[in-house]
Amino acid sequence: MTRLFLSKWRGYFKLYLPFVFIVAVLAGIIFSRLSVTIAADSLLDPRTQPKFINSLPSPAKIDARNGGHFNVEIGETKQWLGLYNLGADGIYGTDDDSRLNTTVWGYGLQGQKSVTYPGSTFVAQKNVPIEVLWNNKLPKSGHLLPVDKSIIPKSIENALQKGLVPIVTHLHGGHTEWTSDGFSEAWFTQDFSQTGTSWAKKNYSYANDTQAATLWYHDHILGNSRLSLYAGLAGFYLLRDNNEINLIDRNILPSGDHEKEIIIQDRDFTVDGQLYYPSDSNYPNAPYPSVKPNFYGDFILVNGMAWPKLAVEPRKYRLRLANGSNSRFYNLNFNDSKEKFYEIGTEQGLLEKPVALENLVLAPGERADVIVDFTGDSGKELIIRNFDDKADPNLTGQIMKITVDKPLSTVPNATVDTNESDGLTTQLRPDKIIPPAQTGLTRKLVLFENSDEYGRKLLELGTLADGSLRYDDPITEKPKLGTTEVWELYNATQEPHPIHLHLVSFLILNRQNFASSPVPAMPTAVNYAASGKSKLFLQNAVLIGNPEPPRLSEKGWKDTVVVNPGEVARIIATFDKPGYYLWHCHILEHEDFDMMRPFEVVTTP
Repeated sequence: MTRLFLSKWRGYFKLYLPFVFIVAVLAGIIFSRLSVTIAADSLLDPRTQPKFINSLPSPAKIDARNGGHFNVEIGETKQWLGLYNLGADGIYGTDDDSRLNTTVWGYGLQGQKSVTYPGSTFVAQKNVPIEVLWNNKLPKSGHLLPVDKSIIPKSIENALQKGLVPIVTHLHGGHTEWTSDGFSEAWFTQDFSQTGTSWAKKNYSYANDTQAATLWYHDHILGNSRLSLYAGLAGFYLLRDNNEINLIDRNILPSGDHEKEIIIQDRDFTVDGQLYYPSDSNYPNAPYPSVKPNFYGDFILVNGMAWPKLAVEPRKYRLRLANGSNSRFYNLNFNDSKEKFYEIGTEQGLLEKPVALENLVLAPGERADVIVDFTGDSGKELIIRNFDDKADPNLTGQIMKITVDKPLSTVPNATVDTNESDGLTTQLRPDKIIPPAQTGLTRKLVLFENSDEYGRKLLELGTLADGSLRYDDPITEKPKLGTTEVWELYNATQEPHPIHLHLVSFLILNRQNFASSPVPAMPTAVNYAASGKSKLFLQNAVLIGNPEPPRLSEKGWKDTVVVNPGEVARIIATFDKPGYYLWHCHILEHEDFDMMRPFEVVTTP
């Protein structure tokens, strides 16, 4: 009887097993979506959080000026980012408040107490090379944030399924050999147990052979950069040279406590203070989780602190500003019209002379080296604001407060010119900034807006001749080693894109408007047709008007250029190290899908 009973139920089990499996899968999907919906409905309201009561953190320094080898751990930690549960007295910052700690990823020099977000600031010296071991010590529990498996290679997906986390660090703005550049397929997991197809070495070499500049380092994993940076993997890298040191020693530029690195980022959080990155693309048939076309958070973090304050003396300060956000542009100014930014350097070095700016625009990936003069401002409270069109004036429209309430120290005030009546005459560099002579090709490159098989917005790069191209299409840009090329970047999309080139410093030659026929989807090679992909071409592009020179604030050496819709931006660069590098949009959601292309600097004709 018992055997008959078991046999009967085994039969039912076999009969209905496929249906049980399908129900279980559907339930899992429903539960997954429900849990995200609950999380989305339980986001921390930025309007309930205080502003300007916590001090701006200063990243720890890694002194690399004398060279050497540095072991930098990449790990997970809980860090306080300035978020609170308000106590019973209803006043923020009092003893009955409880802090909400956030799980983040960060960098930390081996031997430090913990990794931090942002990572410690490297301070390096020109022509003094260093080696860095970027040591992946993340927990073997998969990614901290929702991964879209449809846009990453199978090798990365397989690693994540095992709980491993592939990463690769890029020194943004570095003049670096390609095997140390952080190529997106040179990734590695914990203890280097798995590596990407382009991985070559554990110890990265940085020659530091360019002029003084504000660089930064961050993760650059293929298809997941937006998530790794969002989790916290970013830090500054300041390169000094003898000219800059001379300006500091002669008290022309502020230094020490009067020089600050400031990285601005936007984030969202759940009610318990954890990072929240949305999973849904708003396309019903898209994969889940799914990449979004852009991300804009409602909280502003500066150096990892929500809406901080900075107490300063009534003197000149040097601020190294970086936009570390995924998608958000910043249009910065002060709430006091008398205060200005005096730009002294672009991403790749000092300008010839300071440039006075009432507004400072920073796209994702861009940096600006500026002087702010608080002389005579004792007692003032100033707000750095953001006037970008996507900013909420009461939230993301405010960045940080500066209070001029510290007593003036005995250190002499820097003498860099902030008096516009004489034309800002301080000479910041010994040479003129002059475009190099072109010795190579002029390349006509295009920024396209396409869609994928699910209807999701797909941003792509390509050429006038070849049309839109995906990341893994054959390489079309192969500059010859040692040649200087002009790249013409045509933006055929509806939004501006900050285009970043690895390896090189470039100068913006000019910008010019263009008109073209509609960009039609056209049948293409068999490999595209078989996959359901569409290809775009920019047809009959006609230049309009005369080329416009770059703004004064852009007339320095750069590594990122904003290309506006309906505009061609022309840049000139020398390609002087062989190997494989990347060029891409630095809106991270675009970079991951699929606005990034490799280029190869070749040694043979």
